[in-house]
Amino acid sequence: MKSLIQLLVIVAILPGCGQDAKKDKATDLEAEVMTIHDAVMPQMDDIMSLKSKLSKEIQHIDSLQNIGISSNTMAEQRIKAVDLNQKLNDSDKLMMNWMHEYRGDSAKKLKSEEAIAYFEKEREKILLVKQTTAKSIQEAKTFLE
Repeated sequence: MKSLIQLLVIVAILPGCGQDAKKDKATDLEAEVMTIHDAVMPQMDDIMSLKSKLSKEIQHIDSLQNIGISSNTMAEQRIKAVDLNQKLNDSDKLMMNWMHEYRGDSAKKLKSEEAIAYFEKEREKILLVKQTTAKSIQEAKTFLE
């Protein structure tokens, strides 16, 4: 009889243990998403700084062309600077859109499985932001060297 009671207690506790593990996974995923965000967010300052430098480079090329100094190389440099500036803009927009659409507080109220799915999707999105940001920054820095 004692064994039967112990078995029933274990069977009653097990489903709750699974829910705790799922809640922990959702919490861990949320923390991972925010850690990635927190690592990328300071790079938005780098983006603004690089955009400013690229704009100055474009203005410099334009001023040279306005006084009659031009070449294919300068034209190519200008096109490249404009393209890199756009990539930096795109990275910035990607981050701003992600932050605007992120609903971590609402996701915490979902069932564990739904919260896990939400945070996994958000992890993919913020990893794309991280990758895009790092690439655009590196390309701009290389160009400006």
